[in-house]
Amino acid sequence: MMDFEGRLDRARAEMKKRGIAMMYLRRGANLEYLSGITRSGPEMTDHNTYGDYVQGAYIGASGGFTLVAPRMGSTGWEKQAEGKPWVEQVRIVDESEKPKEVLKQVLAPFMLRGKGVCLEERAWAHTMILFRQVLPYSKLTNANEILEPMRLIKDSDEVEVMKKAGEVTDKVFRKVVDYLKVGLSEVDVAKEIDYQFKIHGAQYNSFVTGVRFRSPKHPWALGVSSKEPRLLEEGDTISFDFGCLYDGYCSDFGRTVYVGDPPATVRRIHDVVMEAQGAAIHQMRDGELTCEQLDLVARGIIERAGYGENFVHRLGHGIGKTVHEPPFLYIPDDTVLKEGMTFTVEPSILLFGEWSARVEDVVMVTKHGGVTFSNYHKELTTI
Repeated sequence: MMDFEGRLDRARAEMKKRGIAMMYLRRGANLEYLSGITRSGPEMTDHNTYGDYVQGAYIGASGGFTLVAPRMGSTGWEKQAEGKPWVEQVRIVDESEKPKEVLKQVLAPFMLRGKGVCLEERAWAHTMILFRQVLPYSKLTNANEILEPMRLIKDSDEVEVMKKAGEVTDKVFRKVVDYLKVGLSEVDVAKEIDYQFKIHGAQYNSFVTGVRFRSPKHPWALGVSSKEPRLLEEGDTISFDFGCLYDGYCSDFGRTVYVGDPPATVRRIHDVVMEAQGAAIHQMRDGELTCEQLDLVARGIIERAGYGENFVHRLGHGIGKTVHEPPFLYIPDDTVLKEGMTFTVEPSILLFGEWSARVEDVVMVTKHGGVTFSNYHKELTTI
C-alpha cells in the first residue's frame, strides 16, 4: 500500500514553506501519486465531460481536500474516493451550473484572498484563466515544483510495482519473439504486443508501440513511414520500443531481432550498443555522475567505435508514474544521480537507410550501480 497520507503531509509541509495555501491537480499522474485517485485511460477528445477544466482535486495546505467530478461518470469518481479518508468531499458538477460559479464555491472555504495557489503544469489554460479571474490577488505558481522532487526518488512500494511492470514486459516480449515470422507487417507485430499486454494484466500501453523493420533492401529515412505496409523479410533488423502501465507505473523496453544469419555489420553495431548500455548502467551509482555525464559515458563508446552521428537521441529519461519524466540523460541536464531514481537507458545506432540496433531497460540508481527492472537477455536474437 502506497503511503498517500505521508505524501500529502510532505506536500502540505512544502506548500506552507513556500507560502502556498492551496494546490489544484487535475485527474492525472500527479493526483494519482499524491492521493491514490487513479487516472482514466488516454482520452481521444479535447473535451470529455462538461466543466472538465474545473474538475480535479483542491487540496489545502492546512487541511481540506475536495474532489470535483462530472455528473456523467460521477459514480466512478465517488468509488475512487471510497476508503480514502483524506478525500473530504466529492463535489459533482451538474450541467445546469456554470463551471466558474462551481469554482468560486469550491474555493470559498479555503479563504484564499491574497494567498498563494499552485496549479499543476498540465492544467487547462482555461483553468488558469478562471483562477486568475476568481483570485485576482493570489500569486499562481507551478505545483510540479513541489511534486516533481517527491516523485523523483522511488520508495520501496514503488520499486516493487515497477519491477512487476518490468516482469510483465519481459513476458510479453517472449511471446512476441515466438510470434515473429516472415510475412508479418509492422502493424501485425505491434497489435500482438498490445494484445499480449492486455492478457498479461497491464492497464494499457504507456505509449504508442514502436516496431520498425529495416534493411538496405528497403532504404528508409528516419521519421518517414512507407505508404505500403512493410512486410518482414529475411535480412531485416526489427527494432522494438514499447511499454505498459501496470498498477499505475510505467515500463519502457527495447531490443533488436534479426531475421536470418546476421552479417558482421549488424553484429558489430549490436555489440557496440550493448557495450554502451552496460557501461552506463555500471556507473549509475548514487552521487557520482550527473545526467549529462552519464549520457557521455555511453555516447563516448559509440563515438569511439565510429558511430557517433548514428546515435541521434538522448541516452534516456526519468520514468515512473508517466513514461517520460524529468530528469533526462542528456545535455544540459546537470541533475546528480541519486539512489532511488529510475531511468530508461536506451542507446541505439541507426545506419540510415540500412540496419539499426537498439536496447532499452528501466534502471534504478543504487550505491553500487544500476539495477534493471527488465531481465530479458541482451544477446542478438535471431529468428
